[in-house]
Amino acid sequence: MRVVEPDHAPGEERAPLRRQIVEGLRFVGRDPYLRPMVTWGAAINMALMGYQAVQVVFLVRTVGLNPAMVGLMLTSGSAGGIVGALLANGFSRRFGTARGLLLLQAATAPFALLMPMTTAGPELLLFATGGFFVGIGISVANIVVGSFRQTYCPPHLLGRVVATTMMINHSTIPVGSLLGGVLGDAVGYRPAMWIMTGLVAPCWLILAMSPMRRERDLPQTYEPEQAHAQG
Repeated sequence: MRVVEPDHAPGEERAPLRRQIVEGLRFVGRDPYLRPMVTWGAAINMALMGYQAVQVVFLVRTVGLNPAMVGLMLTSGSAGGIVGALLANGFSRRFGTARGLLLLQAATAPFALLMPMTTAGPELLLFATGGFFVGIGISVANIVVGSFRQTYCPPHLLGRVVATTMMINHSTIPVGSLLGGVLGDAVGYRPAMWIMTGLVAPCWLILAMSPMRRERDLPQTYEPEQAHAQG
C-alpha cells in the first residue's frame, strides 16, 4: 500500500504502553456493541476449539473412517467459510448488519449439534452439513464484526481496540482445546463432541442480549452519548 501514514501530531507525546492497554480494555468493556461481540468471540472460540480438538479422533476411532474420508469431512467447514465470505456482503445489505448477523448466527450455530450424531454410512452427511453451516456462520460473523470495528472505532483507538479484541478472543482457544481433550479422555469422544457442540449452539444468545437485537444495522460511527446511555 503506497500510503505513508503520518506519525503522531506535532508535539504529541506517545502514551505509555500500560496506559494504551488500559484505554483499549476500557473502551471495549464499556461499549454496548464491542463488549458483547468480544464476549461472543471468546465463547465461540472456546467451544469451536473444544470439539475440533477431538473431531479427528472421533471420526477415526468412534466412526471408523479412513484418513481420506476424515480429510473429506474436514473440508466441509472450510467450504462453508468460503460460501459465507461470498454471501456476507449481499446478506448484510438484504437484512442489515445487526439483524442479519443475529439471524444467521441463530440459524447456523445449532447445526453444530449434527456432528456428534455422525455414524458410518449415509449419516456422514450429518457431520459435513454441521461443519458446512457452522463455517458459513463464523465466516459471515468475522466479516461483519471486523468491518464494523474498522468503521466504528475512533481512529486513535482502533489499534488498541483490535489488540484488546484479539487478545481476549484468542486467549480462549487453548482453553477450549485443553477442555475438549480432557473431556475426550474422561467421558469419551462422542460425549465430548456433544458437550462442546452444545456450547456452540447457544452462543448467539450473547449477541442477542446486546442493543443490536433492536436494530437493523450496526452504527457506522462511535457516539459517546449513545454509548453511555445504552451502557
